[in-house]
Amino acid sequence: MKKIIGLMCILLGFGFLFSTIQTKASQATTGIPYNTYTLGEYNRLVQTQTAYIPVGTLSDLNLKNPQDIYQKNNQLYIADTGNKRILWVELDGTLIDTFESPEFVTPTGVFVDGQSMYVADKDARTVFILDLNTKTIHTRITKPTSPIFGANNAFLPTKVVVGSNDAIYVVGEGSTSGIIQLNYAGEFVGYLGINSVTISFRKFLYNLFVKDSDLASSLPPSPTNVALGQKGSILTTNINFSQSFKRLNISGVNTLLSDTLYPNTALADIWMNDENYIYMVSTTGDIYEYDANGRLLFQFNTKDSSMKQTLGLTNTPSGITTDEAGNLYVLDRIYNNIQIYQRTVFVDLVHTAVTLYNDGKYLESKPIWEEILRQNTGFALAHAALGEALVKEGNFEDALDAFFEAKDLAGYSNAYWEIRNVAIQNYLVTWVLVGLGLWVVYKVSRRSVEYLPFYSTIQDKVNTFKSYRVVSQIRLTKNIFKKPADLVYYVKRENKGGYLSGSLILLGFIIVYLSDTYLSGFLFRNHFVGNLIQELSLVLTVFGLYVVVNYLVSTFSDGEGRFKDVFVMSAYALIPFILFIPVMTILSHFLTYNEAFIYSFYHQVVFYYTIFLFVYTLKEVHNYTLLETIKSILLILFGMLILVLMGLLIYAFIGQVWDFVVSIIKEVIYRV
Repeated sequence: MKKIIGLMCILLGFGFLFSTIQTKASQATTGIPYNTYTLGEYNRLVQTQTAYIPVGTLSDLNLKNPQDIYQKNNQLYIADTGNKRILWVELDGTLIDTFESPEFVTPTGVFVDGQSMYVADKDARTVFILDLNTKTIHTRITKPTSPIFGANNAFLPTKVVVGSNDAIYVVGEGSTSGIIQLNYAGEFVGYLGINSVTISFRKFLYNLFVKDSDLASSLPPSPTNVALGQKGSILTTNINFSQSFKRLNISGVNTLLSDTLYPNTALADIWMNDENYIYMVSTTGDIYEYDANGRLLFQFNTKDSSMKQTLGLTNTPSGITTDEAGNLYVLDRIYNNIQIYQRTVFVDLVHTAVTLYNDGKYLESKPIWEEILRQNTGFALAHAALGEALVKEGNFEDALDAFFEAKDLAGYSNAYWEIRNVAIQNYLVTWVLVGLGLWVVYKVSRRSVEYLPFYSTIQDKVNTFKSYRVVSQIRLTKNIFKKPADLVYYVKRENKGGYLSGSLILLGFIIVYLSDTYLSGFLFRNHFVGNLIQELSLVLTVFGLYVVVNYLVSTFSDGEGRFKDVFVMSAYALIPFILFIPVMTILSHFLTYNEAFIYSFYHQVVFYYTIFLFVYTLKEVHNYTLLETIKSILLILFGMLILVLMGLLIYAFIGQVWDFVVSIIKEVIYRV
C-alpha cells in the first residue's frame, strides 16, 4: 500500500518536474540563460533563435541606484541617482568624466544634445541644463508659471528628452495630463499624449453614490518614460494602461499599428536606435524589440530568479539603450551594473528584411523572408511579408497560403478577393448557365415525376413518415414564423408538442451552432473559441438554466405554462437559427472583409429575431401582460446569475476540499 501511495505522489509531481527540466535543458544546450520569443500565429509567442547574447558586464563604476542611461556617439551617460551625479563613460566602462553639483538631489533622467546635458531631478523639482565643456549649470527649468500648466500641478521631472526643433519633453511624476512640452527657453507650451480613462462598472457605481469628488474622480495614468522617435515622433511608456507604450505624432495621437501587441509588464525604459527599432525593458527583466510600426520582433526575460548574478541576468532594470553596432546595454538599479548583449546574425537578417518591408520593397525582401522561414517556420511576420511579396508578383494562390500560415486575416482577405475576382470574370457566364439549367431540370422533373410508376409508392411512404407523431410535431413548428401564438396553443392546449421533438430541435441547434462556430470561413471564424466539449457544455448550461429558471419564476408569478410547455417552446424558438444560419455558414467561405457587413447584419437579424421569439413565446406560454413579461425576463436573468454564482461557489468549495484531502495524503506519506 505504501508503495502504491508513493508511486501516486511521484506521478503527481512528474508533470511539473518534466516541464521545468525541459526548459532548463533547452537553455543548457544553447548556453544562454534565457529563451527568446517572437510572434507566431494569432499574436501568440513562439520560441525562436537567440536574438541577443550576453557578452559582458560593466560593474566597476561604483553605481548606486542608477535610474537612467543614454547613448550618444558611442558613449554612455548614466544617471547615478544614489550618488547624486551623472557619469560619462566609454562603451567599455572607461570613465570619461563625472558631473556633480550641490544642487543635484535625485537626478533620475539624463539626455545630451550637442554640447548641452539635460538632467531631470525630481526632488529638486528642476531640469538642469549643463555645459559639457565647463560642467557648469547655465539654465534651470522649474515649475512653469503659465496658467495652462495648472497652479495645483506639481513639477516633478523624472525624465527628459530634446527634439530636433529644440522642444523639451519632460516626464513629470503624477503628470496625468501627459508629457510636459517646453520650448527651447524652457517656457511651457502644452501637454502631449494624455492617456484616456476607462470607467469600470464598479467605478461608475462609486461615482454614482460617492459625493466626495476627490474619492470618486478617475484620473488618467501619467506617462513613466519618454524617448525620441523617428520623424519628430515621441515615444512614451505607461503603466496601468492598455497601451503600455506609444509612438506619438505632433498631435499626440498614437501612430502604432492597431494590432500591436502591447507588453503587460511595467516598462522601465524605452529607446529607439538609428535603424528605427524600438527597445524596451521592464522592471521584471523582460526585454522587447519592436519595429517602428509596433510589430514585436523579439522578447526575452532576463530576470535573475536565483539571485546568482549570472552573466546576462538582471534584478531590476531601470534603463536600456543601444550602441551604433546594435548591441544592447541594460542598466540595473539593484545590481548597480550594466549588462551588455550582442545581437546575432539572425537579428541582422530580420532587420534587413523588416527595413525593406517597411519601405514597401516587398519583392526585394522576399528571398530574405524565405531564409528566415527556413530557419524558423513559426515566424508569423515572415509569412505575412512573404504573402505581400507574392501578391506583388501576382501569385495570389501562394500568397493565400502564406497569409493563412501567418493568420493574417486582412492579407488573406485581399488575396482571396483577387482570386475570387478572377474566377468571377472567367466563369460567371458558365455559372449562370448551369444555374438556369438546374432550374429548368427542376421544373420539368417536378411535373413529370408524378407519371413515374414508383411515384405513388414513394408518396405513400412519405405520407406514412409524416404521420409519425414526432415528425408531425416538428412540421408544426413552421407556425413559429407566421402564427407563433397558434403554435403555443397547439403545444399547451392540444398537446401537439413533446420532449422528443423539442430535444431533436435542440440537437439541431447544437449541430448548427457548432458548425457555424468551427466550420465558418477562415475570415469569419472565431479563432479563439474553446474546444468542442466546452462549447457544448456552454450551450446546454445556458439553455438548461433558462428553462429551469423560467419555470421556477412562473410558479411564483402566476404563470400558466407547464415545465413541458416551457421546454418545448424554448426549443421551438430556435427554429430560425437552425434554418437560416447554415446559409451564411456556407456563404462565409466565399466572402471577404469587403462584404463583412453582410455577414454581420445577417447574423444580427437572425439573433434578434430568435430573441424576440423567446420573449414572445414566454408571454404566450404563461399568458402574461407586457409588464409581467418584462418583469419575468428580469427575474429570469437574475435567477440565472444567482445559479451561476452558486455553481462557482460549489466548484471552489470542492476544489478546496480536494486540496485539503491531497495535503492530508501528502502529510501521511511524509510521516510514513
